[in-house]
Amino acid sequence: MAEISMGPGLPTHSEADWLSAVDKVLRGKSFDNLITSDIDGITRHPLYTDASHATNDATSGLPGIAPFIRGAQALSNKHLPWHIAQRVVVGRGAADNDHILTDLAGGVSALLLDCTETNTIDASALDDLLDGVMLDIAPIALIPGSNETRAIDAFLDVLKRRYPQTNDIKAYLNHDPFATALASQAPVETGFIAPLCIHANAYPNVGLMTASGAAFHNQGAAPSDELGYMLAALAENLRLLERAGLAPPDALPRIPLTLSIDTDFFGTIAKIRSARNLFHILAKHVGGAKIAPVIHCETSQRAYSRLDPWVNILRATVSALAGGVAGADMICVSPCSATSESDNTLTRRIARNTQIILQEESHIAHVSDAAGGSWYVETLTQELSDKAWSLFQEIEAAGGLIEHMNSGAVHAQLDARCRTYENQVDTRTLPLVGVSEYPNLDEAPLAAPDVAQNGYRYAEKFEALRDRAERVKPRVYLACLGDAAAFTPRANFAANIYATGGVHAISGSGGFDIDDIVRAFADSGAKIAVICGVDDDYDAHATQLSEALRAAGCVHIALAGQPRDIASIDDYCYAGGPAFAFVQHVLVKLGLEIDA
Repeated sequence: MAEISMGPGLPTHSEADWLSAVDKVLRGKSFDNLITSDIDGITRHPLYTDASHATNDATSGLPGIAPFIRGAQALSNKHLPWHIAQRVVVGRGAADNDHILTDLAGGVSALLLDCTETNTIDASALDDLLDGVMLDIAPIALIPGSNETRAIDAFLDVLKRRYPQTNDIKAYLNHDPFATALASQAPVETGFIAPLCIHANAYPNVGLMTASGAAFHNQGAAPSDELGYMLAALAENLRLLERAGLAPPDALPRIPLTLSIDTDFFGTIAKIRSARNLFHILAKHVGGAKIAPVIHCETSQRAYSRLDPWVNILRATVSALAGGVAGADMICVSPCSATSESDNTLTRRIARNTQIILQEESHIAHVSDAAGGSWYVETLTQELSDKAWSLFQEIEAAGGLIEHMNSGAVHAQLDARCRTYENQVDTRTLPLVGVSEYPNLDEAPLAAPDVAQNGYRYAEKFEALRDRAERVKPRVYLACLGDAAAFTPRANFAANIYATGGVHAISGSGGFDIDDIVRAFADSGAKIAVICGVDDDYDAHATQLSEALRAAGCVHIALAGQPRDIASIDDYCYAGGPAFAFVQHVLVKLGLEIDA
């Protein structure tokens, strides 16, 4: 077994010593409890040593040197290590010229111009929206949406009006036929490639397309899927541009990679490092071995919630920290209100300040590739690369990403991933603070947007429950058995479960007097109840109590604990059980029909 060094001056221990210490802490539990498996099959262990990475033939190199795993630059720019981007969703609240200028004055250095919620954008409207924005200083990255031709033409028209000599303008058109096809569930359309290459001649420093893993992430892709689809999109983009007359070595610098960043801190770091590795593998085969990728990152759309939205700030902070440590070139932190009907001055300020604090106060850029050399991160980087490369090969063998998407195979795989994530959220294997764990019923959900947002989000089913329950604020009576020491753990657990659906808990005082418990239930005004206690008290009293509650008019009776054979109990809530299905059934019993 490998030796484990804790640093100079500290004794060296063996892996066996570590395992012995862990065994004492586990107190008889299996060591396998410390091993986790991601949905794409990557296993994460509790300990990594030099032996973990010893069998890896690839090397991470050095920052600024191919394969660029450790970063595209040898040294980070301490003054602007990455562009702080703010998303401007055209047609959405707080997406106007005043807010844009406030963002830029407050530290934002780039804008993501999101046209996905509008089909009416034109050059005149865009010119007004960007009035006062110095496009030669603040790069614009378009998210063109379904009407790509109109959005890109409008933006280029604005550039032409303001900057006739455009060689110094840095911007990203981000034409992405795959993201458009994903959002619309339509075949991939490539008819805009030829006019795009005409733009290439006129605007030599403007990015043309993007290879977006984030588009697939927001539809349910696991991390290695996101990388595999990103690489497949890059390969297709190169082929499309080459057919239109732009050689791969010239096209590569004009295709930034777009990735999601989320609360899987080490996974996000490894994913970005892996993206540079995969880009290099492809680039060196098309004459671009010395070209490093430009990587744009966006906070994960699917991780955000309208429930207890302030928790989104924590999610965004962890995500942005991971992106900064991994060496992203541009990061966009969505406001904590991004999944609601509108943002505002406060939420946009918090979003940009999250990044400013990381840059100015946390000194993220003072160390290049701070995670480099970690056996955990290096191993995870390589495992993600291997998995993504295998998926890329499968897609290429199937005829490329265009064929693979048009066949329906991509949608089928992403739908299967969504169902797996959905199950993890339902059973709280994937806990969501403020949603499936510790919901705050004193904080009303933010209003839903008028325009349906594209993509999958973990919290959206629980949001539907809370939206319906919020109108009547239903209550559940905790019918507690025994003393407080006995019933409190399960009472707290049950109250948390019901709260995920917006049901407020009223706790009983315990004891074994069935008449007193039923009387307290009647006084509570609740229509439903859950019995809370320990197993021995259930054996002695649960049947009698549930029958008495039913006689008192209780329309739904649950028991906090594993299922048992009690005819008068309607349902059970327990650790690992289906929380969403449980609460949905409760609300239906209360007459609050839920739109599935």
